[in-house]
Amino acid sequence: MKRKLFSAIVLVLMVALILTTITFAQDGVEGKLFPVEIRNRTDQPVSLVLSGTQGARPYSLTVPADSTQKFTLQGNVYNHTTFACGESATGTLDVSKQLRLVFTRCFGDAPNWGEPTMEKVHLRDAPQGKKWLFQYSKQVSPEIAPVQNGGPVGACELTTSEETTTYSRPSTAANVFAEVGSGINIQVAAKTQDGWLGFDPGVAQAANIGSFRLRWVPPGTGTQSGDCASLPVVWGPPAGICFDMPMGNTNVYDNPDVNSTVAIVLHVGEFAEILGRTSNGDWAEVDLKPGNTGLNIAGWVEASTLNMNGPCSGLPTINP
Repeated sequence: MKRKLFSAIVLVLMVALILTTITFAQDGVEGKLFPVEIRNRTDQPVSLVLSGTQGARPYSLTVPADSTQKFTLQGNVYNHTTFACGESATGTLDVSKQLRLVFTRCFGDAPNWGEPTMEKVHLRDAPQGKKWLFQYSKQVSPEIAPVQNGGPVGACELTTSEETTTYSRPSTAANVFAEVGSGINIQVAAKTQDGWLGFDPGVAQAANIGSFRLRWVPPGTGTQSGDCASLPVVWGPPAGICFDMPMGNTNVYDNPDVNSTVAIVLHVGEFAEILGRTSNGDWAEVDLKPGNTGLNIAGWVEASTLNMNGPCSGLPTINP
């Protein structure tokens, strides 16, 4: 059942560490100064009002539209109110090392209103009916341990060396997820056989599971550090295909009839292409070959079990 989207995300605030990591004395960071770079890629000014704790001085930082400015702040954990794209958000900002705050462009309405299986923000993600205005995240780069036993130790991390396009699926034919600036650190969670790197975007997702939760960086992008050789190799969903992502064990029947033979049972984490639906909408034909089961069979699932992802709004009507 389709649910109308109440409000699209108008701003994504991404916070990432600059390449250099600074080590501090045991007595804390209070009184020390740290550089903070703010990149404003919106078409409006961005302002941060910082209220310092533990006696730190307050700050009011403003960066004009489409500009970058650097500030020097006293080390502390600050309460912040951020104004961008005509909206505001509050939270805390830990200034204990060099920081780069990147404000992406202001977004308008989602292009896929009303389709619950496509990537966007839903009313069910904001149960009080409030606008889902911000996803404010601080991507903290893990400390990379020294080289041991001849190999790197620590989480795999990618550092972009130029403006980088990330995608919703591991293909340049897929929808663009975001443009990432140079010098941004991305913690990598998995990779595909052909070298695409997947990362968790840290945003609300509507029933996405498995590798559908990841966003993707093309092979050969940036510089890798940490234990990237041990990344799990996962199946990456091809672009342009509507997939069924079962949320529970799902029977695949030979025919659109619960009394027909069960060809296979799809489990959580197994995916299949949706070819179309019957005229009454009660059944959907699926093809397992484009999915990750390794099987080359087709069959039918009850439409009530569907959990769809991809370009699913124009599925054809199929007569069994």
